[in-house]
Amino acid sequence: MPKRSGRAYIFMRWSASAVSPAGLGDIAWAFENIDRLGRFYCFHCGASEVNRSADPARSRSAWQAKCLTLPELMKAMSGQSDERAGYDEVKVFEVDDSDPETALQVAQRAGEGTGPHLDPLEEVREILTRYGVRGLASPRPFSAPFLWYNILPSRSVAIRKLPLHLLQLRGAGQRPPASIEEVEDEARAAARQISGVLGLGECLIARTRSEFIVNLRVGVAPQLSVAQGHAIAERVEEAVREANPKIRNVLARIYPEDESNAG
Repeated sequence: MPKRSGRAYIFMRWSASAVSPAGLGDIAWAFENIDRLGRFYCFHCGASEVNRSADPARSRSAWQAKCLTLPELMKAMSGQSDERAGYDEVKVFEVDDSDPETALQVAQRAGEGTGPHLDPLEEVREILTRYGVRGLASPRPFSAPFLWYNILPSRSVAIRKLPLHLLQLRGAGQRPPASIEEVEDEARAAARQISGVLGLGECLIARTRSEFIVNLRVGVAPQLSVAQGHAIAERVEEAVREANPKIRNVLARIYPEDESNAG
């Protein structure tokens, strides 16, 4: 079966939404539905937001839509209404082998409430991972949606600039290979988000063809047991691998960090 290239999108609303005035941003998703002959069919988009409501029946606000053109998608995501505030920025993910049918099934089950009850960020990650996006970090360590969005690979652009951004991506053909400096920045940023990490030491990176191996020293509280230190190291390794699909192997080496010097 031939591969179907496609694009997935993650949208960020920086301001509080109408249904969640205390929220620190909201996340929405979209992906291209490409048929088995490689022809564009439509965009599917949607979001699931947690409302700050005492009524459990109103604690979740979900919506989904189908857009036939890019202008329709931009209007759906940036248009203001009483029911849903517009989103501000977007990140685009190129997918070499997309699976829109599976992603749509997951999205529909989530929208109908028949699938597993996931956190909105976990839901976005699940849908787009099923579509074929790789390297989406787990949102569990992040206390707010914008923190997760910021660490995701890909460049963030204003929605009004999306057509130009897509044109630039098409002209580039593919994302240029990451530099060792970029990989180190991504690895350190992902490690810092893990609970229990008090500091970061030396970071050694080796390139193997188009992939990378990361060796990172991670400071933890000296009173932790060996098992607790290993658990933190494993979470760091998982987060770093998910931060960039080009990172093949990660070794987190634990060392005791003086908490008074942690920053």
